Amino acid sequence: MSALPPPSSLIVLFDGGCPICRRTVRTLRRLDWLDRLQFADATDRSTRDRVAPGLTDVEAMQQMYVVDGAGRRAGGYDAQLRIAREVPLLWPFRLVGGLPGIRQIGLAVYRLVAANRQRRGQCSDDLCSPAFRSPHPSPPDRGALSTVEGQGPGLRPQD
Repeated sequence: MSALPPPSSLIVLFDGGCPICRRTVRTLRRLDWLDRLQFADATDRSTRDRVAPGLTDVEAMQQMYVVDGAGRRAGGYDAQLRIAREVPLLWPFRLVGGLPGIRQIGLAVYRLVAANRQRRGQCSDDLCSPAFRSPHPSPPDRGALSTVEGQGPGLRPQD
């Protein structure tokens, strides 16, 4: 008899139109061998309303959010620290990232990167967990997305 996969402990709401966010999600998928994370495009209002009721579009576009099984959410650098609690390879970051001084630097760097990122398109490919994929993806913007045979749209390697 096969064991059921462990339930996801966090839903990560990210900007599906942001290349930096999409690369972050790809990296987290590779590191998350325990399948503790699910990913949802925060630009999809119905998904956002279902996962994080009350989270506005403006808030969702300012930073990445995580929502745990009890509905508690954390954003930005605190979301990164929460993710690090779930992914074993990121545990050292969790230990160091919350220390005084390191935390303040982390908060400042996260805000700087988030405020200066570029956006293109929407998440409609394999980055979003199946339950959170947009059923009506918008057309890609400025060629940011390309089709990968057998996998649907995806980012070009140079992005």
